[in-house]
Amino acid sequence: MSARGEGIEALSTRGLGGAKRLEFWNDVVCKTFTSLTVDVPNEQIDARMRCQNAGELRFAIADSTSATVTHSREQVSRCSDAYFLLHLQLTGNSINQQSGREVVLSPGDLTLFDSTRPYRVAFESSTSILVVRIPRARLREHVACVEDLVMLPMPRSSATNRLAARFIRDLWRKLPEPEGERSEHHLTDALMNVTAAACATISRARIECSTHAAALRIRLIELIEANLWDADLDPAAIARKGRISLRYLHALFQEQGESVCRYLQRRRLEVCARLLRDPCRASSSVTQIACEHGFKSSAHFCRVFRERYGLTPSDFRSAKLVAESPSPRLK
Repeated sequence: MSARGEGIEALSTRGLGGAKRLEFWNDVVCKTFTSLTVDVPNEQIDARMRCQNAGELRFAIADSTSATVTHSREQVSRCSDAYFLLHLQLTGNSINQQSGREVVLSPGDLTLFDSTRPYRVAFESSTSILVVRIPRARLREHVACVEDLVMLPMPRSSATNRLAARFIRDLWRKLPEPEGERSEHHLTDALMNVTAAACATISRARIECSTHAAALRIRLIELIEANLWDADLDPAAIARKGRISLRYLHALFQEQGESVCRYLQRRRLEVCARLLRDPCRASSSVTQIACEHGFKSSAHFCRVFRERYGLTPSDFRSAKLVAESPSPRLK
């Protein structure tokens, strides 16, 4: 469904049923941001997009239930336009990955994405994100070496970042007011300046360290993703396959605030959770799905799954089946 008012275009999955929701939402996010793929549990999604343009910039607020959004290599190769995407987390939490880096955003946090490189955004519960799509050349006028700042956190703990986040939210509310192109131009410049100020809060040491390690982290994460099925994949095996020392492997992951062991377990659990909700795998047992993704013990899988999701795998799957029955939807 769509609506328009005061310059804001609003699009929602409300009123759509079944697979049409996901098909519609994929079309919405692609037209709003860049070529993307949205994957959701059992095609169940409640989502709304509100967007408006300010000259060459696009502002959008995306509200959605649990989903994973991917910008793949193939999609990157098909994109003719290049943007930086400034993400401001409004509610909920999101796990964001690009260029071998990972950032978990909480309300008030900021980070940058680059549409010319693959990325992934995941959220396990209802989330709201304000995104500003900025032409690459425009942001480069205000921020030096902006590519090095992609997927580095700009947390709300910084007074400068809180100011930037507040300005972005206020600008979103002000844009529908018709005050002429000149006013719009000055507001756009102001946004570029506060974005530059937020980027300046990232320490140069962190940028340099992260830049040198980014390519290696990308390779290691791709190695892990391709071998989640391997029950013998552990830090020692990853270091050996990646041809680096075990100590350096741990250091690379610890920089992102999550150990390599926790990353490996989290990704295995996320894949298993998705398959438990997949109707095409309804005939597969919990044990079979766990063993296919590197868990040697069913008891261990059930324990760590419950620690992460608050339910046993069987109850998690059953809750999905209950959710499939007709019920009032979110906005």
